[in-house]
Formats: sequence, C-alpha cells, structure tokens
Amino acid sequence: MSDLKPKNKKKFKFKLPTAFTILLGITLLIIIISWIPGTTGAWTDSNNEIHKGGAAGIFDLFLAPMYGFRDKVDVIVFILVLGGFLGIVIESKALDAGIGRLVAKMKGREVWIIPIIMVLFSIGGTVYGMGEETIALYPVIIPVLLAAGFDVLTAIMTILLGAGLGVIGSTLNPFVVQIAVDNAGVEGLTSSTGIVWRIISWVLLTAGGVSFVMWYALRVRRDPTKSPLFSRKDFYEGEFAIAENLPEYTKKRKAIMGLFTITFILMIFSLIAWSQFGVSAFESMTKWVSEHAPWIANFYAPIGNWYFLEIAALFFIASIVIAAFDWKGEEKLVNGFVRGSADILSVCLIIAFAAGIGYIMQNTGMQTKLVNGLSSPMSGLGTTGFIIVAFLFFLIISFVIPSTSGFATAVFPILGPVANSVTTGLASGTITAFSFANGIINLVSPTSAILMAALSISKVSYDKFLKAAWPVIIGIVGLAVILLATGSLLPISNGGVWF
Repeated sequence: MSDLKPKNKKKFKFKLPTAFTILLGITLLIIIISWIPGTTGAWTDSNNEIHKGGAAGIFDLFLAPMYGFRDKVDVIVFILVLGGFLGIVIESKALDAGIGRLVAKMKGREVWIIPIIMVLFSIGGTVYGMGEETIALYPVIIPVLLAAGFDVLTAIMTILLGAGLGVIGSTLNPFVVQIAVDNAGVEGLTSSTGIVWRIISWVLLTAGGVSFVMWYALRVRRDPTKSPLFSRKDFYEGEFAIAENLPEYTKKRKAIMGLFTITFILMIFSLIAWSQFGVSAFESMTKWVSEHAPWIANFYAPIGNWYFLEIAALFFIASIVIAAFDWKGEEKLVNGFVRGSADILSVCLIIAFAAGIGYIMQNTGMQTKLVNGLSSPMSGLGTTGFIIVAFLFFLIISFVIPSTSGFATAVFPILGPVANSVTTGLASGTITAFSFANGIINLVSPTSAILMAALSISKVSYDKFLKAAWPVIIGIVGLAVILLATGSLLPISNGGVWF
C-alpha cells in the first residue's frame, strides 16, 4: 500500500484572450457564417454600384485588418501623432508636476473631477459625436484619478461613459442624427424633429451614468479590494501613478502645461460644427486666408469642419512648440516623439482589426441581408411595439456594424419608410432608438474600436471592464427602454419637436 500523497492539481483559471485574438475570432466566425446558404448576396455601395457579394475565404481573414487599417487611416494617423505629442510632454515632466499640483489642490474634493469631466465629454458626444478624440486623454486622466485614490477602471468609465452617454443621447450629433435623417428619405423629417425628447433623454442618461461612476469611485477608494483590478494594484501604480517626489513646477513647465491645455481646447473647438449654429465666420476666414495669405495655409478645411488629419497636424505643431520650450536637441525631440508613437501603436492595430469586421460584413453582403431580413417583419407592429423591437433590432446589428455612420447609411433607407408607414412621423423616434442602441453597443462590444483602444491604452482586460461596468450598462438599457416607450406615447408628427 502506497503512502504517496496525491499531487496538488493546479486549479485551472480561465483567462480572456487579448483584444487582437477576440477581434480575429469574431472575424473568423463571420467568415464561417458567410458559407451558410442565404447569408450573403449582392449589395449596393454609396455610389449605387452593385457588388456581387458572396462567402469570404481564409485569406480574407488576414486581409480584413489590412483593409480596416486603410479605412481607419485618418484615425490611426491622429493616434500616432498624439502618442508622439504625449511622449514629448511626458519627457518634459510638466505633466507629472502639473497633475500633482492639481490633485493637491483638490484634496478631499477629488471625486468632483468625475462629474466635471463626464458632463463636458457628454456635451461633446451629444453635439458632435466625440469618441475617438477621447483616446488622447487616458494617459492624462488615469494618473489624476489614481493619485486621488481611485482605480484605473474609474478613469476608463469616466472618459468612456462620459462621451459614450452623450453619443447615446445624441441631440445634434451629425454622425447619428443628420446621417439617419438624410438616409431615411422621409418628407418633413429634419435633424430638429424629436429634439425635445432627445434633450430630456440625454440629461437623464448622463445623470444616471455620472451617479454610478461617482458611487463606484467612492466605493473603491473606501475599500480597494472591491476593484476588479485590486490584484494588480502595484502594477497600475507603477505604470501610471505620479512620482512621489514631484518635479518642480517651474515657469517653463507651467508654460508647457498651458500649451498642452490650449491644444486640447483648440481640438474640441475646431470639431464643433459651427455652421449648424449659424456661425459662418470660420468659413469666411478660411476663404480670406486662402485668397490673401496662402503662404499661411491654402489647403485646409474651415474650423468646425476639421477632422482627424487636421487635428493630427494641430498636435504635430504643438509637439514642435513644446519641444522648443524644453529644448534638449533635435535628436532628443525626434526620439521622444517616435518613442511616444511606438507606445500607442497597439491601439492603432486594434482599431484596424475592429474595422476589419465591418469590411467582411459589407463585402460579403451579410450587412444588407441582415438589415433586410430583420426589418421586414417589423411593419405590422404598433407604435410602442415597433419602437421597442427597433431598439432590439439595432442592438443586434450594432454588434457587427459598430460604425455609426455606416450603420445609419445601411439601415435607414429601408427602416425610415417602414417606420412612417406604422405611424406618420415615427421615423424620428426610430432615429432616437438607433442612437440609444448603437451608442450602448459601442460601450460594451469587443467590435467597438473606441472601447478596445481605451482598454489597450489603459492596460485593462475586457473581462475586468465588464465586471465593473455591467450594472451601469444594464441600467442604461433599462432606462433607454423606458424613455423609448414613454416617448412613443407622446404626440408624434412630422416636423414636430417631441418624439
């Protein structure tokens, strides 16, 4: 009889794959589904050119991220330049010095940083669709909230939910409202139709999100073990925390922080579509500069019509100016910029992999098949039933078509007339349902480039994020359903401002 003791078996612990593996796995699943008869077919692009579609192959799995890179090249260029900009600022130690002083001044009131940031970002989200631009702010806000005693997930939710809730409750966001209106083809439907209920919804959704993040932040600060990231607390403090011996906040570093702040203000200012508010001064200024001072600029869009490439140029200029203030030689400048860009390269690759999913969906014709197949049975529903089913329908499609503008372009030529046939004017409420659903999915779906990029730059796994955020996501879904059901009972008419 043996007295050997049984060996202790190592307990298996499931670990979620990296973002790259998740996104490639979803792409592979879609390719496999494309071989099921009836899932693919011909589709028409924005130029009314007909494509035959059809099943995708093995090589397409590896080709998709390359086309995703091509389709998102403007965002990727912006992020790479942004990384270089941050590399130069960090090397100056102005960020450590400035953030350290800010936290010291907010002592005892740090939690109020959260609603200030969230409300500002939510305004950006509801007005012009602020999203990818927030990626720039994770390396800035994470150290602030860590120094205040919160965790990295607090920072992620502050930024992601701040802008995300604004997009969910889009009021003027042209990438949601205007594109949906343009593609619906419903007479009398404008971007101001239904705006009263959209404003009310935005306020309630933002208030709910802010309340949850503040509750979570205070809970984690009181008891750090409540954080899903507690086991790696030392890692995050080493990675993001401000040094205990803060560098001196010299006049030079104050000037650099001033330039740093001005750059972000200019970014936000230049992305607001001023022409929508009747402001034409920037268009006139651009025309004047082009005609009378082309040596300043001759090939740029007016402020308010800027996009990622113009913003990238802004950050590139700011990088050079800040490097001049903290001059350590040309080689140091270039190396600092390149090092900063390299640190953020993984974010660019994740965006490309996520966009590759949309490439496969579109080129196989699965996107068109999915939209047509799910929208046809909806025409026989009543007003409230139609809106709730439309919301669920949008949730499903958003998972595989995360692009807001691409989604609206694919869906609303079909669903706009269907909504109006149920109740005259209901197309407006359908746009609200679309805004809610697409915005929610972009907060949780692994196909969302913004979410996966945020987690990559914050060094947080997808499962840890879900563990912290699931209560607020479920709450947002529940509130969205209530708002849609209530809105459907309000007076509905084309050109009206209610629902």
